[in-house]
Amino acid sequence: MLSIGPLEHLLRTIAEQTAHGLLTIGPYGGQARSRRNAEQAADAVARERREREEVSAWLADYHPAEPSQ
Repeated sequence: MLSIGPLEHLLRTIAEQTAHGLLTIGPYGGQARSRRNAEQAADAVARERREREEVSAWLADYHPAEPSQ
């Protein structure tokens, strides 16, 4: 099974850079809009992380690494 740790770290870094970029660019909607976009990006990453954790837990519960005999 693939390790989720490096992928999670990569996604977290991307989300942080996206949030930072949105705050510094200040699109047409101004600072409030960029802050809202950053919050939405952070929420999306958190939601994806929860989904991955739920899938990992389900796989651990229902598909053990070694088949029982």
